[in-house]
Amino acid sequence: MPEILLDKRCFKIDRTNAKAMLEGFFKNGKKVRQSIYCDVRAKPFPMLLTLHRTKTRFMRSDLGDSLKPDDFSIPFKFIVDLDSEYFIKNEIRLWEILCHNSLFDVWDPRAPFSRFGEAKTDPSKYRILLLRLYETYEEYHQSDVIHVNNIDDELIAANKKVTIKKPIIPNEEFQKIKKLLKKSVAKYLL
Repeated sequence: MPEILLDKRCFKIDRTNAKAMLEGFFKNGKKVRQSIYCDVRAKPFPMLLTLHRTKTRFMRSDLGDSLKPDDFSIPFKFIVDLDSEYFIKNEIRLWEILCHNSLFDVWDPRAPFSRFGEAKTDPSKYRILLLRLYETYEEYHQSDVIHVNNIDDELIAANKKVTIKKPIIPNEEFQKIKKLLKKSVAKYLL
């Protein structure tokens, strides 16, 4: 299995996203895992996945609420890598599509729309990240991670090497997600 060098910074996300990415949810009798994320700034992938300590301030869908993610916790053995990114126009119709076609169903469409609308950044930086999550053989401990602030966590030591055990989403399923995302965002790209 490949060995990967992690950045010092961690990929810190809310528990709703993490649970939908790692455990998934059932829709129409089929297990679905989320693999997209909204962002406004470039990140130094690959990164260790860590969680926000507070409840999300964004509105979840009924499906997202049914996951009961507020008490979700994870071991520090998952890494996030960037597959591709899509710079988009922040239009509610885009979010209505993405939040109902299995790509981002744990959110009410107003959540990502307002996330970008409230951002104090240039709208040309609004992006959807398609992420690959992997489980690693190595597991970090709470003492290996510094809570910098509400947005950032960091590994105590930089340049940590990890060995991938397996992808969270198998390759064939991931390619279907990528194809659906490309089709869904096509009319909304900058």
